[in-house]
Amino acid sequence: MPYFGDQGYTPHRQPRAAYAAMITQLDNYVGQIMDLVEELGLDGNTLIMFSSDNGTTFNGGVQADFFNSTAGLRGLKMDLYEGGIRMPFIARWPGHIPAGEVSNHISAQYDILATLGAITGVNVPENDGISMLPALLGNQDEQVQHDFLYFEYPEKRGQVAIRVGDWKGVKVDMKTNPNAKWELYNLASDISESNDLAAQHPQLITKLDSILKQEHRPPHINEWEFVDPRFKR
Repeated sequence: MPYFGDQGYTPHRQPRAAYAAMITQLDNYVGQIMDLVEELGLDGNTLIMFSSDNGTTFNGGVQADFFNSTAGLRGLKMDLYEGGIRMPFIARWPGHIPAGEVSNHISAQYDILATLGAITGVNVPENDGISMLPALLGNQDEQVQHDFLYFEYPEKRGQVAIRVGDWKGVKVDMKTNPNAKWELYNLASDISESNDLAAQHPQLITKLDSILKQEHRPPHINEWEFVDPRFKR
């Protein structure tokens, strides 16, 4: 079916073909960069990293189900379920990163700054990032882990998510329901976030509440404050 532009972006007669073509073109662009790096003689001393800023989009005629874009993960872009925030990360650095290796290290994009600082020997400003250089180099035993990852997003009626090890808590619709309850999932056994275990683990809910209180900062835009209305001006 054609896409008529009702969700933004340009209408298109063949939206599936257009989406597939865009992915193919992205692959081509990456190939052009790789070829140029090799042509300039920099291939053996260049770290190339590839990732994304969010999960599969939902607008512009995209049909995520048709392409199996989330591979069974729940949610899409703008959700704090795994389909909205779980990203691939690919890194290539000949002579340093073992080829073909896969790591289960859990990181966030603000770890990139700390990682680049560790590689270059530059002291970066204080931040929440942890260098993932050991994981990249295959030294998993030396890799420092995050105690937790905290997510806060004002769109789609306000959401927060916290990951602690294999556990993940999610709150949704917080703008309309300030007392929204935590949903709790064990990602090791339930990657699709379909089995809410909050009622069975009250001690983890208490921990999530503590992290939320610790990590939330009043935003500079009034409409973004949904966690603690006391800060509204």
